[in-house]
Amino acid sequence: MLEIFEKGGPVLYVIVLCSLIAMTVAIERWLFYRQVEKEDVGLMPQLRKSIEDNTVLPGTQYDGPLGRIWHTLAKGSGDRQARDTAAEVVLFTETLGLDSRLYMLATIGTIAPLLGLLGTVLGMIKTFHTVSLNGVSNPNVLAAGISEALYNTAGGLMVTVPCIIGYNFFRNRSEQLSGVLEARLKELTALLARSDKYAR
Repeated sequence: MLEIFEKGGPVLYVIVLCSLIAMTVAIERWLFYRQVEKEDVGLMPQLRKSIEDNTVLPGTQYDGPLGRIWHTLAKGSGDRQARDTAAEVVLFTETLGLDSRLYMLATIGTIAPLLGLLGTVLGMIKTFHTVSLNGVSNPNVLAAGISEALYNTAGGLMVTVPCIIGYNFFRNRSEQLSGVLEARLKELTALLARSDKYAR
């Protein structure tokens, strides 16, 4: 493995660094989206039951988007309409948070093949420079420059393909969860409005 890096040159190190950043973002987003789904499954039934039974409403048991939306609806200041408006603002903020750091996957997926191309060009320049100085009498020197070019090309493609797939996958999950949060807000607002009506 170390030999590959030595043959690939400095650009290959940058490509590998980009792949590590992309992997970190992908793992973080995966865990975050799972937590949002877990919060929805765990908290939403409790909220429905407490509102319908007119019991003591639970606080923010989950430090997640749904918990913060609920906290604004139930514990915020002002009348019901003001709290509903504030909850919509929180929903908008949380929706933006679902897309957080996805731009990094898109950016790396875009620049990785360009970095690979840069490494390829540098490798070919090195090859032609060697040929201009020594001719083609030493094929090993010629092969070193060509291998540097090919390693960078392969490295760039190996990074960009997973990044594009990952970006589209996480973008789709973000949109789905945004729709779920919007539906939960509407449901909670309706349940609270009905509860207030019956209370009067």
